[in-house]
Amino acid sequence: MRTVLVALTIALVASQHVNLFPDLAGTQTYVYKYEALLFSGLYQEGLARAGIKINSKVLISAAAENAFFLKLSKPQLFEYSGIWPTDTFVSSKLTSELSAQLQIPIKFEYTNGKVGRIFTPSVVPTTVINLHRGILNILQLNIKKTQNIYEVQEDGVQGICETQYLISEDEENNHTIITKSRDLTLCHERIMKDVGLTYIEKCIECQQREKSLSGVATYSYTMKPTPTGVVFTEATVQEIHQFTPHYEIGDATQMETRQTLTFLEIMASPIIPISAEYLARGSLHYEFSTETLWSPIQLIKISNPQAQIVDALNHLATKKLEEVHEDVPLKYIQLIQLMRFASVDAVEGIWSQFKTRPNFRKWILDAVPAVGTLAALKFIKKIILADGLSIPEFTQVLLATVHMVTANLDTIKMYSGLALSHKVQETPILRDVAMLGYGTMINRYCSGAPECPVELLKPIHEIVTEATAKTDIAEITLILKVLGNAGHPASIKYITKFLPLFGTQIPHFPLRVQVGAILTLKAVAKKEPKLVQNAVLQIFVNKDLHPELRMVSWIVLFETKPSMGLVITLARALRKEPNLQVASLVYSHMKALTRSTSPEFALIAAACNVAIRMLSPKLEKLSFLYSKTIFLDGYESHLMVGAVGSAFIINDVATVLPRAVVAKARAYLAGAAADVIEVGIRTDGIQEALLKSPFLNDERQPRMKQVLKALKAFKALPKKQPLGSIYVKLLGQEIAFANVGKAVLEQAMQLTSGGYIPELTGKALKAMQNGIAFKYAKPLLVAEVRRIFPSVAGVPMEFSLYTAAVAAANLKVQAIITPPLTETISVAHLMKTDVRITAEVLPSIALQTFAVMGLNTGFIQAASMARGKISTFFPLKMEAKFDIPNANFKIQAFPIVLPVHAVTARFETLAAARNIKEVNAERITPIVPESVVVQHSQESENVPQPPAEEPELKTSFPVHRTLCSVVPHIGVKACMEIMSCNANFIKNTTLYNMIGQHGVHINIARADGPAVEGLELEVQLGPRAAKKLLKEINIVDARTPKFKTVLQKLKEILEGGQRNNNTRFFNHNVLFSPRSSHSISSSSSVHSSNSHLSKELSSGENSERFKAVQEQARFLGDPLPPVVAIIARVVRVDRKLLGYQLVAYLDRPTSRVQIIVVSIAVKDNWKMCANGILLSKLKVAARIAWGVECQQYAISINAGAGNHGPSPMAYLKVKCEKVPTSITTYAKSLAEYIPGAAQMTGLAISDEKNIERQIELVILVPTERTLDIIIKTPAMTLSKSNLVLPIALTFEAVQAYPEEDVMNIIRNLYIEASSAKCSKVRNTLTTFNHRIYNYEIPLSCYQVLVQDCTSEHKFIVLIKKEDVFEHEDLNIKVAEIDVNVYHQGGAMKVKMNGTEVPTKNISYQHPTGTIRIKQKGQGIALYAPSHGLQEVYYDTDQWKIYVADWMKGQTCGLCGKADGEIIQNYRTPSGYLTKSSVSFVHSWVLPAESCHDADQCHMKLETVELEKQRSDRQESKCYSVEPVLRCLPGCLPIRTSHITVGYYCLPSNLKSNLSANLSSNYEKTEDLIETAEAHIACYCTEKCLTL
Repeated sequence: MRTVLVALTIALVASQHVNLFPDLAGTQTYVYKYEALLFSGLYQEGLARAGIKINSKVLISAAAENAFFLKLSKPQLFEYSGIWPTDTFVSSKLTSELSAQLQIPIKFEYTNGKVGRIFTPSVVPTTVINLHRGILNILQLNIKKTQNIYEVQEDGVQGICETQYLISEDEENNHTIITKSRDLTLCHERIMKDVGLTYIEKCIECQQREKSLSGVATYSYTMKPTPTGVVFTEATVQEIHQFTPHYEIGDATQMETRQTLTFLEIMASPIIPISAEYLARGSLHYEFSTETLWSPIQLIKISNPQAQIVDALNHLATKKLEEVHEDVPLKYIQLIQLMRFASVDAVEGIWSQFKTRPNFRKWILDAVPAVGTLAALKFIKKIILADGLSIPEFTQVLLATVHMVTANLDTIKMYSGLALSHKVQETPILRDVAMLGYGTMINRYCSGAPECPVELLKPIHEIVTEATAKTDIAEITLILKVLGNAGHPASIKYITKFLPLFGTQIPHFPLRVQVGAILTLKAVAKKEPKLVQNAVLQIFVNKDLHPELRMVSWIVLFETKPSMGLVITLARALRKEPNLQVASLVYSHMKALTRSTSPEFALIAAACNVAIRMLSPKLEKLSFLYSKTIFLDGYESHLMVGAVGSAFIINDVATVLPRAVVAKARAYLAGAAADVIEVGIRTDGIQEALLKSPFLNDERQPRMKQVLKALKAFKALPKKQPLGSIYVKLLGQEIAFANVGKAVLEQAMQLTSGGYIPELTGKALKAMQNGIAFKYAKPLLVAEVRRIFPSVAGVPMEFSLYTAAVAAANLKVQAIITPPLTETISVAHLMKTDVRITAEVLPSIALQTFAVMGLNTGFIQAASMARGKISTFFPLKMEAKFDIPNANFKIQAFPIVLPVHAVTARFETLAAARNIKEVNAERITPIVPESVVVQHSQESENVPQPPAEEPELKTSFPVHRTLCSVVPHIGVKACMEIMSCNANFIKNTTLYNMIGQHGVHINIARADGPAVEGLELEVQLGPRAAKKLLKEINIVDARTPKFKTVLQKLKEILEGGQRNNNTRFFNHNVLFSPRSSHSISSSSSVHSSNSHLSKELSSGENSERFKAVQEQARFLGDPLPPVVAIIARVVRVDRKLLGYQLVAYLDRPTSRVQIIVVSIAVKDNWKMCANGILLSKLKVAARIAWGVECQQYAISINAGAGNHGPSPMAYLKVKCEKVPTSITTYAKSLAEYIPGAAQMTGLAISDEKNIERQIELVILVPTERTLDIIIKTPAMTLSKSNLVLPIALTFEAVQAYPEEDVMNIIRNLYIEASSAKCSKVRNTLTTFNHRIYNYEIPLSCYQVLVQDCTSEHKFIVLIKKEDVFEHEDLNIKVAEIDVNVYHQGGAMKVKMNGTEVPTKNISYQHPTGTIRIKQKGQGIALYAPSHGLQEVYYDTDQWKIYVADWMKGQTCGLCGKADGEIIQNYRTPSGYLTKSSVSFVHSWVLPAESCHDADQCHMKLETVELEKQRSDRQESKCYSVEPVLRCLPGCLPIRTSHITVGYYCLPSNLKSNLSANLSSNYEKTEDLIETAEAHIACYCTEKCLTL
């Protein structure tokens, strides 16, 4: 009962609620006063604004039921550009022109406060209808009778947006107040148009604190009840759009719209429509027309587009561009805007008129792509299909067009006709460019369209299907890139055809295609992250797939922004990851993300922080031969700007050259993000193709074939196809790619090895001899970024950024060659020529940029604008002389015409208003007027400002400074003029410091003094150097009495001016003051060695030896001629010598170098003397002294290498004997940054006191792949322990050579660092992957130590042992030679192809030069690096095998695969991965067929039956999964070994074929594991041997 009463009460109240919908029915006409104000600028008073005002009477009367007429009466239009609020509006001449159109009545539907369809005659333009929509938008109301506070999604002129309502009663005045506010950033269907924002992504995380662009509109209605309903007496609207490029509270530019609709009266006469048909013209939604055609930076009256385009072309193409004028970029933008109004026929007419004139042709082709209209695209298509463009022109035009043309269904259809045309498809280069552009066009359209039809991709999908059926790899590669550019989710099912686990034809596609397919999903991930995440996740977790596929999947996975739970789950799974390459890349990626400061990666960084703790820190110590991720980012939330750089270095077999690198740069600005550039490089097989011997052939020696035949279950690895590739993406779109195949490599090698380079050099010299004159100008529309949206008044508002640049260069080159060049040019001929080249270049650049915010239509514009101009001009004239026979080289730079305006940069902010009736009378007002600034400046100086509640304007003087600096001796001075006037007197923030006027001018002018003819740099090599010296060099001995007196007087003079200066190099209290907050204790191993190192590094002995050698000849120029002389001087008209000369001397007997630098000025005694001596093979010392006669300042340097205990060590010591005060000052300033830098780089800091005036650097090598670094300064010690190296430093490799054999030492260090090493010392074998195991080698049988496991079989190394107590013998098969290295009678023996070769001083080289055998230390070494076998070394108790870096991952045998994987090490010839090291060793035995074999191996591998029956099983027979080494039939074992193997079991009634292929057994499932007996030595009976 209570519920019923409540319901009745609510119904009663609702029935009494007043109807708040405006009553417009009846025969009367309601008259309102309408006023609309639109402004742009800053809200602060006293600054300039731009805007317009519209005044009119609005008449509304009923036309039919729910239909009304609206008419404007006496409309007036005003413009504003001035200081707000003191300046007044100016009446616009547009009023008379638009008055007739504005006063045509329109018809609209209106029901219950909602505006419906709008009807107008066809003569009413869309712009005028939009103004009416702005008025009707005020009438749009959504009144709920039962609520006074509510929220609705309300339709309006700007779209459907979230709207809040508040209804209140004013009982005193009997009014109802309705207030509503619309959040324009929360719209379901926001009406706007973006240009140039296709590739910009919204960074939601970046805008959580502050949005760069926000908008809100508030409405207030005063409703007065009438007998028939209500009428609103007044409606006011205020709309504000705010933009800030950085985050500062209350610091933003604004666009403001105010509307007022005030009730005046009711007229009896109705509105009479014009006699025309009223057509439906849409709804309340704003309708775009020609807004995108009008540039907001200038208003052009279009009368005859074709004639105006010709005028603009004449201005640009006929202008001399020795120096680009600063207004040329603006003229280029004007040309583009004019062409947007031209028809196809007009553009074709202009092309026909000017296509034969190069300058005009170039400007047309540079402008047409930026036009971006359908007509421009039609024109481009026509001239391309008509063979009107060259390939470079085609590429340039098409690349620009696809990124700048408006992407819609019409342009895509037009472009597809071009891209798929026969003309384009038959030319590979054109086809690649066009097809990539096809994908880009689809992407650009779909990024802004609510729906993206799949039919757009139909031609591409058809090509995919056809290419898949034909297995056309080149076609598939291209189409995958096209699909990646398109980024459409519908392409996923086509992409997955090439993915493992999804496609049915995967074995037919090479790895690079599968990798390309995965990377294609990156673009799709931005639109469908979940679908892509599911696909790549399955690939990543599948450990049977190739590591590169899994690593690329990981890269794409993080493009989908995985959740914290998924990241942690993957981290847990990674703890059991068998592949180190995958583990290294994933760990380094997570580790790098933990340091991310970008808001976009905040959640992922938090997840990685948790996940990284689950993983082993040992992964961080893996060298750079393993896959790594480099990730660096920075984000400044205050400025809302940031950048991210990432590089994924993908390797699969631990080679020095990675398999692939994917690098990307991403930028953040004002809450938006974009992938700026991405570069991907693959080097698959390139290294091998470059280094592999060209003498390989398919025919192998018979013995090698026998070995391969003996390994019955052997499965060869696929041969690498040399194919490198590179791709480049800009803004997420792939614009270019290139594949480097075998043919390209062979052609490149022929060019470099043949006579092509001398021929090319000769052609270039001949061209210069005839003279080269080159003029080039390149305009570029760098940016056209626009966002156009309607204001509440129905007027289009706009944010836009334009940047245009023009670069020009004039080049003249002339060469004089003696003797003249002949027809056939050789290197010998070039070495005998004297070449003189004169070059003059005039490069200049002009750039203009505009940032505009305000109203933009085709008849009126009012906006705030920031305008920047930059122009540069650097003329240069040079002459170079190359006297090759006399080893003389000279470069001269001649003076240019001065003065030169090198750099001019201006930036200003303006408020501009202009209309089409007065194009040349635009009103421009500086936002910070100069008069206001000066006035306030004077007042602030003389009149104290009284305190007030509102702070008054405080101004500062405009900055105007000129700084000049004279370049010594060359007669040139550079002056920089700085001008700045800003609004920081209002608020000292970034924005207010930017607005105003700023300028920088850099001029280069002639300085006072004698004129300079030029600058000259001359280099003379060899014995002629002494004759080139301009000043005799004398080294004064400081010990002579005369010099001591002079020096003492000089010292007194200097000390008089510097008596209060501290010239100590280090000051403990200032330079390195102790900082407890940054003090980090270094590792104990480093600190414990410091005291020992100080003693070991004592340089007393070195100093004495250095002095002794120096005393023998203080100046090497007396007994020796110089080896080189370098003279740098200024050539002046008064012939006064100015400059410096450098002379170098070399004394080979004492290993001493002396370099003297002398001022060539007559009365200048300044010199610099540098002496360096090689004290021993591992120690050097040097002393550098400078000043007057090299006696004022000096530093000494000692460096060396040795051992600190068991660890190799290198050190460098710099002692400052005396240095200038300026160096001390800079050192003190630099030292303040050391603690912070040390923390960033991970250096530990201690306050350990060290020697004054001395810096020491010590590098210890405790292991082959780690370093300890110690840096000692007077006040602190910096250290870093266990720094992981990218390559190994194996110093043992150099011990086989004497110290003076530097080349072999370096060569061996390179081999050790880059090659994979397998060795055996006694019974311990260390594999390529550093896996160590002991095993007993089967006797009398060859085993494969290492072989090339590809189908090429470039080499095989076998090992054999005849007896337990004998040495092991090696057999090396490479190319067509067969080498046996063995011991006999206590001596090493060598046989080559069965013939014994003397081993004493053995030196053999193959006729091709690719194989060498020589003595090395106490052993013998074979080198065949171009065959993949870097070195095989054999001596008394050990052997070592090195395979080349490019062979890693392609070897097999006892030494392993050389792929860096220590977990997956025991791989048998069939590819099966066994867990038993003994089974692994036995699997590589070359078995015999019978006991008659010449190799005397009496064993073979066979499947064995389990001899005992398991009690817990049914009646069954079990057989070994892995074959076991057993003696041949008729032979008996004399040595055995027990191994653990797996068995598979069959019912007793089934028989197993034990003689079947052994490799098939590996596929059996293990039912149990037991031990089996293996035979490792056999004895055959006489009966077997004689059969």
